[in-house]
Amino acid sequence: MRMWRPSIAASEGIKSKEELQQAKDKWGKNDFELPMPKFYELLKEQLVAPFFVFQFFCMLLWCLDEYMYYSLMTLLMLVIFECTVVKQRQQNMSTLLHMRRAPQPCLVYRQSKWTQVSSDELVPGDICSIGHNERDTVVPCDLLLLRGNCVVNESMLSGESVPLRKEAVGASIVNDAEQLKNLEIDDGSSMKHKRHVLYGGTKVLQHSTPSSKDSLRVSSPPDGGCVGFVLKTGFGTTQGSLMRTILYSSQRVTANNSEAMWFIVLLLNFAVAAAAFVLSQGINDPTRNQFKLFLHCVMIITSVVPPELPMELSLAVTNSLIALTKSNIFCTEPFRIPFAGRIDVCCFDKTGTLTSDELKLHGVAGLEAHVEPDKYRGKRGGELDIIAPEQLPLDTELVLAGCQSLVLLNGQVAGDPLEMTAVRNINWCLTSNEGRAQGLPSVQPSFFSDRRGEIQAVDIVHSFSFSSELKRMTTIVCVRKADNDEQDEQRVLTKGAPEVLESVFINKPSYYRRVYRHYASKGCRVLALGFRVLSGELSTDQLRRKPRDELESELTFAGFLVLDCPLKDDTKRTIRELMISKHKVTMVTGDNPLTACDVARQVGINAGYSKQPLVLTPNAESGSVEWKSIDDGSPDVEDETIPFNVDEVEKMQVQYDLCVTGEALSTLYKQQEDKCDDNAAVLEGFLAVLEKMCLCATVFARTSPQQKEHLIMAMNRCGKTTAMCGDGTNDVGALKQAHIGISIVNSSSSENTPHVVDSGRGSGSAGQSGLRNRRQAGHRSVREMQQSLSSSDDAQIVRLGDASIASPFTSKSSSIRVIKKLIRQGRCTLVTTIQMYKILGINCLITAYYLSSLFIHGVKNGDQQLTISGLSIAMFFLFLSRAKPARKLSHQRPPSGVFCMSVMVSIFGQFVIHLAFLAAALHVAQPFIEPGDPAMHPDGNFTPNVVNSIMFLMSSIMQVNTFVANYRGQPFMEGFWENKLFCRSALFNYAVLAAVISEIFTPINAMLELVAMPNQETQLVVAALMTGDTIVTLAFEYAVQMIVFVST
Repeated sequence: MRMWRPSIAASEGIKSKEELQQAKDKWGKNDFELPMPKFYELLKEQLVAPFFVFQFFCMLLWCLDEYMYYSLMTLLMLVIFECTVVKQRQQNMSTLLHMRRAPQPCLVYRQSKWTQVSSDELVPGDICSIGHNERDTVVPCDLLLLRGNCVVNESMLSGESVPLRKEAVGASIVNDAEQLKNLEIDDGSSMKHKRHVLYGGTKVLQHSTPSSKDSLRVSSPPDGGCVGFVLKTGFGTTQGSLMRTILYSSQRVTANNSEAMWFIVLLLNFAVAAAAFVLSQGINDPTRNQFKLFLHCVMIITSVVPPELPMELSLAVTNSLIALTKSNIFCTEPFRIPFAGRIDVCCFDKTGTLTSDELKLHGVAGLEAHVEPDKYRGKRGGELDIIAPEQLPLDTELVLAGCQSLVLLNGQVAGDPLEMTAVRNINWCLTSNEGRAQGLPSVQPSFFSDRRGEIQAVDIVHSFSFSSELKRMTTIVCVRKADNDEQDEQRVLTKGAPEVLESVFINKPSYYRRVYRHYASKGCRVLALGFRVLSGELSTDQLRRKPRDELESELTFAGFLVLDCPLKDDTKRTIRELMISKHKVTMVTGDNPLTACDVARQVGINAGYSKQPLVLTPNAESGSVEWKSIDDGSPDVEDETIPFNVDEVEKMQVQYDLCVTGEALSTLYKQQEDKCDDNAAVLEGFLAVLEKMCLCATVFARTSPQQKEHLIMAMNRCGKTTAMCGDGTNDVGALKQAHIGISIVNSSSSENTPHVVDSGRGSGSAGQSGLRNRRQAGHRSVREMQQSLSSSDDAQIVRLGDASIASPFTSKSSSIRVIKKLIRQGRCTLVTTIQMYKILGINCLITAYYLSSLFIHGVKNGDQQLTISGLSIAMFFLFLSRAKPARKLSHQRPPSGVFCMSVMVSIFGQFVIHLAFLAAALHVAQPFIEPGDPAMHPDGNFTPNVVNSIMFLMSSIMQVNTFVANYRGQPFMEGFWENKLFCRSALFNYAVLAAVISEIFTPINAMLELVAMPNQETQLVVAALMTGDTIVTLAFEYAVQMIVFVST
C-alpha cells in the first residue's frame, strides 16, 4: 500500500467528498461480498467445462452406435457428479457468508471531524477509531495503529490463541519520510513491523490511549478509542486473502492436473495406433458403412479418456481431507496432500514444537560475583549454585517481574508461557493500573509482591517487544516505593540471548560465558537479565522518545534465568519413527546452539556420544566461519577448531554431528554481498553455498525467520520434498516455502480462547488451577469436536480460526505426531492416485485393443454388457478410494508419480500380458467367426455370439485382475484383506465370472447377453486363459514390487 504512505505522514484522513468518492469507486465496499449464485447458473458453468463437453460428445457417439443404456448411465453419472460439486460450492459459499460479521458502527475522521459511519463504508486512507467495548469489538479492516495500544486475539487468522500486544507506530516514524518508506507493512504474514498492524477479523481484548498530546494532526476520538489508519479493506485484507484461499481450494478438489493431462496424451498415442489399424482394414472394404467406420475409430480414440477420471481423483483427495479433519488437521490447499507422501526432509522448530510450553523454572545462575576464581574452578564444569526464585535479590526480581508482555484480561493473566512461569514462581502478582500513574496505558498492568513491602508497585511505562532478529526484549518501568519519602525509580529492564547482551553489560563477570554455556549444554533455556537505573526524573513522553540502542546500553548484569523445557510426551517416539522410516530430520530453532544440540541428542536427531558435535561459528578476526567443538563451560576443555570448506561438509557429517548457527549464516551471506552488488545474485550465491550443507547439518540454531526461509529454499533446490513444523508466528516464511508447512497451534477450545491463567493477589501459585482447568476443558472440547466430526463423512469447508495464514496445514493438536499422520495420509492418497492412473491406463489400453479387434471382425458389445461392466468398475473405484493409511511408517517410499520407472514398467508389462491373453482368446474364437453371419455384420445391431462372449469374459476378468493386482496395500495403506469392501467386491466378481464360464446358473449369462460355449473343450480353454491371465498378472506385479522393495 505504498500509495497511501504520504497520507499516513499527513495523518489527516480523507479531507473532501470528492476524495472519498474516488476511494469508494476504486476500492469498493469494506465487505466480503459473495453473491450467492443460483444452482442452475453454477451447473451451467460446470456443464460447459471442456472435459464435460468432451465426455458429452463421446456419449453421443456411443448413442449413435446404439449403446443407449450405457451412454445414459455414464451421462447420468457425470451430471450427478457435477451437481454434487455445484451443491458443495453453494454450501461452502453459504458457510463463508455466515463467517463474516455484520457491519458495525465506527467512528471515522473525515473532513477534519469525527463522524459515525458503518464499518463497510471504510476505505483505504481513512482514519478511524478502534477499541474494546462490551460488543466484543472485531477489527473491521487492516489498520496501521497511529495512537494508543491494543491487546488482540489473532486466533481467527493464525490459530494462535495467545493474546498479542499491538503498539502505535510512533510519531518518529510517521513524520520521517525515509522511515515511512521502509516500513514493512505490506506482507501480512512476515512483515517486520506487524506489531503496529491490526488485522481485520481479529478481536480487540483491551485498548489504551495516552493522556498526553502527540504530533498527530487528529483530535482524540469521542469514544476514547485508539487511532488507526486504514490500509486494506474487503478481500484485500489478510482475512480476505485467507477467505479467498479457502473458497478457491474448495471449489474442486483434485490431484495433479498436469500429470493427468500428460498421462492421457501418452495413452492417446496407443489409441490412435489402434484406430489407424481399424481404419486401414475397413477403408478398403466396400461393404462397410464409412460413417460407422469413422464412428468406431473415434470411439476407440476417445476411450482413453475415462469419464470417471476427475471423479476418482477428486474422491481420493476428498477422503483424505475428511480423515485429516477428523484428526484436527485442517488444510486450505488440498492439492498438497499427495506431496506429504513424498516427504524426504522433516524440519522442526524446537520451542513449543519439540518441547512443551509448560516450563519449569530452576532459578537464576551467575549471581555469585563474590566467588573467587579458585573456588569457581573447583566447581564442576561451568556450574554455579542456582538461586531459588524465592531467594532472588530485588534487582533480579524486578527484571523478571517487569520485563515481560503479560496482560490482564478479566482478572486473568494472559500471555507468553515463559513469562507467566517466571512471574508465578517469584510470587509477583498483576493488577490493573487504572487510576494509578497518569499517562500509563491500561493494557500495561502493574506488578507487586507481598514479600517486597518496600515496593508499592512496578508500572511498565514503555516496552520494546521481543524481536526474533534482535533476540531480546526491553521495558522501561517506574518502581513506585511504598515509603512516600523515598523517590520512585525509573529503570530499564532487559532480557535476551546471553551472547547478544554480553557486549552491553558494564559488570560482566569473568565466568559469564562458561556459566550460560554450561546450562545451555544441558538443554536448559537460558536468558541473560540486565537493568539500568535511569538518572534524573524523565517524563513518560521523554522516555518513549529515547532510542532503543541508547536505553539498551551500560546495563548491570542481573544473572541468567535458567528454565527447563521438557520434551513433549511423544516427541522422542515420533522422531525415532521418522528416522527409522529414513526421513532426514533437522532442527531449525532460534534457541542457543548448545541447548539445541542437547535437545537434538535427547530426541535422537543427533547420534549422541558416538559422534562429536561441531558448531559452525563466525571468526571475528578473519571475517570467515569455522567449525568448533561444543564449549559446555568446562574450564579444562580446549576448543577444537576446523577450517570451514563447504565442499568438505558432506564428508564431515559421517564423523560429526554438525550444527550451523545463524551468525555463521549471516557471515556467509555477507561474503556473497562482498562479491556481488545485485541482491538477486547475492541470494543466489548464498543459496548455492547453503545447498551443499543444508542436508548435512542436523541442527540450525539461533536462526532468524528469514534464515529459516532460506534454509527451506535451499533444501527444495536440492530436489527434496520438505516439511516444516513450527508455530504460525516466527516460522511463517519457512512454513510457506516448505512443500508441507504445518502450523502447530495450542488451542484450548474450538473457540480459540486466550492462553490464560488465573491471577490472585498475594499468591503466585494461583495459576496452577487455571492451567489444569484449561487443559481439562481443552480435552473435553477436542473429544466433542471429534465426536461431531465422526458423525458425518462429508468434507467440510475449513473455517476461519481453523485455518492459518501462515501455512497450508494447521494442527489443533500440540503433538508432533501430526507430521506422522500427514505422511501416512499423504502416502495413502499418493498411492491411491497412482493406483487409479495405473488401473485407468491399463483398462483404456485393453479397451482400445479390445474394441479394435472386435470392430475388425464385425463383433460388437451389448448395451447391458457395457452398463454392468461400468457399474462394476465404479464400485471398485469407490471402495479403492476409501482405503485407510497404514498404521506404521515404512522406510520404503511410494512412487513419486505416475511417470516413475516402476509404474511405467508395471503398466506396460501388465498391458503386454493382457494383450497376449486377449490375442490367445481371439485365436480360440477365430473358428467361430463366419463372415456371412448376420450376427457379425460390423454395421448391424448387436446379436449375442460366441466371439463376443469369449472376448467379454476375457476383458471382464482382466478388469478385475487389474484392480486386484494394482491394489498396493502395505506398507502404505491397509492390505487387500483389510479393505473389506474392496476384497469382497473382488471375490464377488471372481465368483460371478466363475459361475458364468462354468454355466452353472444360466440366468446370469442371459443377463450379460452371453451365449453358451459351443463345446466343452472351448469352455475349458477359455477358463484356462482366464485363470492364466489372473496368475501371470498377479505374479508379474508382485515381482515388480519385490524388485522395487529390494532396490530401496
